[in-house]
Amino acid sequence: MSLKNSVVARLRQVSGEWVPGLKESIGGRIDAVRARFDQLNRSLASKALPEGRRERVRDLVLEQKARVAGQKRK
Repeated sequence: MSLKNSVVARLRQVSGEWVPGLKESIGGRIDAVRARFDQLNRSLASKALPEGRRERVRDLVLEQKARVAGQKRK
């Protein structure tokens, strides 16, 4: 077996052992970062809308959901 073939075989073995664990570890961290950004985004959006506008947006969303639910029942 040539040096190149043995190095490639060893790299494949190591990557097969390490990559799944790394993906799982990094995936969990990415999910945590996404959750933090989502919280930050919601907080900023909440602070950006005046109270009266926020209530109107909430009412419009509820009306839209009610219409969609009514359409699905038919």
